[in-house]
Amino acid sequence: MPSHAKKHHFVPQFLLQHFAGPKGKLVIHQVMSERRFKSSVNDVGHRNLGHSIYRPGQEPDHVSMEAAMGNIEGAAATAVRELVQSRERAVPVHAREALAWLLALQWQRSRFLRHLVSEKIDVENTGLSDEEIQTGMMMLIDSAVLNPWRLRNDDDAHYKDQWNNLVSTLLSSEMYWSSYRPRSGGLLVSDNPVCFSGIVGTPPPDIPRGYFDHGVGIGFQNFQRLTVPLGSHLAVIVSRDPQDAARLRVADFNRFTVFNSREFVAHSPEWPKAHPQLAENLPELLKRQRTVAPAFLQDYAPGGRAS
Repeated sequence: MPSHAKKHHFVPQFLLQHFAGPKGKLVIHQVMSERRFKSSVNDVGHRNLGHSIYRPGQEPDHVSMEAAMGNIEGAAATAVRELVQSRERAVPVHAREALAWLLALQWQRSRFLRHLVSEKIDVENTGLSDEEIQTGMMMLIDSAVLNPWRLRNDDDAHYKDQWNNLVSTLLSSEMYWSSYRPRSGGLLVSDNPVCFSGIVGTPPPDIPRGYFDHGVGIGFQNFQRLTVPLGSHLAVIVSRDPQDAARLRVADFNRFTVFNSREFVAHSPEWPKAHPQLAENLPELLKRQRTVAPAFLQDYAPGGRAS
């Protein structure tokens, strides 16, 4: 028996568990196909040895990145448990920090982002192996997220070594954090919990305005809001507008979740019967995503073709 886990999850299992049914089951809708199937939390959002590091002349390291990522996930899982037990709309400072670092990790370890990087450096012509690309991406995650997280409370560390762009943006004074707690639940989850929507300032030229709700054409400095589904009955809104939390409905959250997905959207097997109107709307949201996504997915489509 191997001494390490083979399944490396790029979507935290603790997060998926908050959307699963009583037996830990989820219904998975693949984004770029019409395939739908049931799965368990453990079998979703992972790649076999997807976070392993390969160095010349050394045995593969299958555990270091998993352990370091697990530290951030553990802090976030604790914060989410506290939010689940609370009835307050306010998000405590320590929970904001834990969630901000989790979102930074999720953004950086996105499989879609890895695909974009591989496309940009033209892997086929450089002759780099998949293992070399993966190791390079792991080193990027370590320098951009894991090391700053380790040094965040070190008074002797230089500020630039503690800094992460997304964390800095989310924890800035111009951002308003709110918990969203729909009484009847109904929230969806996807492979990408970093759900950007809307835009502030001057929109980028030649990008249809509707694309901004798909997380396209916007960056850390000009998104209007970030919605984070944390459970079927809980989400967090990080917005530049303090009134956003009062305006959004479950249907809005789910639209942002589907439109920011790149691989899959998921819910419990009981979700359609409990939320018939939301279930009726889901196929249309997925259809719209499949129509729009080929324009920006650049042939990235696990489980289906983007072109």
